[in-house]
Amino acid sequence: MHNTFLFRFTIAFSMLLLSLLSGYTVAQSTSTSPYSSYGFGQRDGLDHGTYEGIGATTITYFDSTTLNFYNPASYNTMGKGQPMFSVGVSSRLSFYSEDNVKSFNKAVLLNNYALGFAFGKHFGFAFGIKPFTRRGYEFSTRSMLDTDTIWHRYSGSGSTSEVFLGLSTDVLKLKNQRLAVGGNIGYVFGTLINQRKSNIIGSQSGGIDQNILKINALHYEFGMYYKQRFNNKHSYTLSAVIEPQQHFNATQRWDLFTSSHVDNPLYYNRIDSSGTIKGKITTAPSTTFGFSYSFRFNDVKKERQTRNSEISLHTSYNTTDWTRFATNFGGINLPSGFVSTSKLTLGVQYIPETSFMGQSSKWGFLETMRYRAGFYQYTLPYIVNGLTVMDKAMTFGVGIPVRGQKSLSSVNFGVAYGKRGNGTAIALNENYLSVNASIIIAPAIFERWFIKRKLD
Repeated sequence: MHNTFLFRFTIAFSMLLLSLLSGYTVAQSTSTSPYSSYGFGQRDGLDHGTYEGIGATTITYFDSTTLNFYNPASYNTMGKGQPMFSVGVSSRLSFYSEDNVKSFNKAVLLNNYALGFAFGKHFGFAFGIKPFTRRGYEFSTRSMLDTDTIWHRYSGSGSTSEVFLGLSTDVLKLKNQRLAVGGNIGYVFGTLINQRKSNIIGSQSGGIDQNILKINALHYEFGMYYKQRFNNKHSYTLSAVIEPQQHFNATQRWDLFTSSHVDNPLYYNRIDSSGTIKGKITTAPSTTFGFSYSFRFNDVKKERQTRNSEISLHTSYNTTDWTRFATNFGGINLPSGFVSTSKLTLGVQYIPETSFMGQSSKWGFLETMRYRAGFYQYTLPYIVNGLTVMDKAMTFGVGIPVRGQKSLSSVNFGVAYGKRGNGTAIALNENYLSVNASIIIAPAIFERWFIKRKLD
């Protein structure tokens, strides 16, 4: 049974990973925001189904049932001998308004595809693929030229992805204390395109201005957590993740075309080009601190069995210095013009029964679920009409354990309803509904990995 599961699981993972690597950056509508035209695309806006529910607090929530690649120090908290396979899908419904002009767009993204496991007494390991940045938008403007009206259409497309692997280890592991550190190293790759089409209304002839950015670079980040357990009921965790400033290898190309049909690339004629220019992108350094507190208590009784419940509170604070983001191509260094950002998250989770695996027949389906709610607020690195662009949202979520064969598998849903803008009607404002799902698959107890079995 064990060998059959391992073989099928590994083959399925390898085949799907290869297919994702070949088509991951071109097969999805991953963003709809015009803000994604800046820099190297949008890094936020579509979240993980597990963490969305607790206010998008990512670095503090981890245990034996979760694969948390946002904090690489957490890999050694997974269940021993029970590797976690994680896949997630995120979607976002966006309702835009700007000076009484309204539009609707949607985006869908494969959020992650990863495998992780704990091994030995102190180590954890994970690898997979996840999105890094996204670009996707469409809007148009019109201008008068003598007696003609010129129609300008702006669009962006593409994404970058990160293939990563991570390792964590304990620095201190006592009965009631644990300090662990870890890191992820990855390879970021992908293509991002900005394009403008211009033509006189009533004619298909016009010009096309196109900018193509390609990124191929190493990326790394570090994480840690310290957990203190006071007794069987009370514990807290301090977490931190640091993403240092880095220099990404990249190429940029600018092309200008004329065409008798601006919507058909077969008729494009290049009249000017910069050629492929090598350069570097200087990323913005980022630091996140998190705190969580868990309280376990005895709840209602049922058939002489007391329910073991838990409430946990999660919060985090992130700062990112976007003023240090810059691009340098052909020896020309261009600062971003961005401003520094901050993000505050708050979340709570309630589990009616935490130890249902040992007594699953005693408790109903709803009593074993994880109920989540939260809030987040953060500033974006853009200034519009002298005002900072803000993002605020309320979040809700549930975690549904898969109780068959006593595995740690689960299905998680997270929903966020929020608003993004600078608070003025003449600026671009977005009301959005984000719906995210993640699936964690783990082998059953009797199929554990890395266990030495005795033969009679």
